[in-house]
Amino acid sequence: MGAVKRLAKDLVRSRQYVSKFIEMRSHLQGVGLRLQTMKSHQAMAEAMRSTAQAMAKMNKAVNIQAITKMVCEFDKENMKNEMMQEMMGDAIDDALNQEGNEEEEERIVSQVLDEIGVSFDSEIPTAPLGKKIGETTSIHSAKPEALAADPAVDDLEARLNNLKR
Repeated sequence: MGAVKRLAKDLVRSRQYVSKFIEMRSHLQGVGLRLQTMKSHQAMAEAMRSTAQAMAKMNKAVNIQAITKMVCEFDKENMKNEMMQEMMGDAIDDALNQEGNEEEEERIVSQVLDEIGVSFDSEIPTAPLGKKIGETTSIHSAKPEALAADPAVDDLEARLNNLKR
């Protein structure tokens, strides 16, 4: 029986060693992950440092005053170019201007306005004549005959009355 007891004791001890080895392996894996995390943090810090150095070099290399001066010169030259183009366009228009162009332009404008249904020849309704400032009057009583039959005016009047409520 002593041998069996010793074997049982060895078996229990072996099982304890196995569980301790498993525990140690998990601790070692945790330490390995921490080391890997620290290494990636260090690599990120190095990258940020080199980026900051590159940005500092670029900031030293960029001359804001020179760039501002170039932009101002560009604007000035661009404005000169636009004025020259406008003057040349006017000169060409004056040289090529023929008699009757204005009448043709007016005819084309009138044709376009007729096609889209806009007419400047239609009567513009007159404003209602009412009492003097400070006196109250109804819009209905001040309507001239031309406005009395206009449904758009009636619609606007109804909206106004709704707003007054």
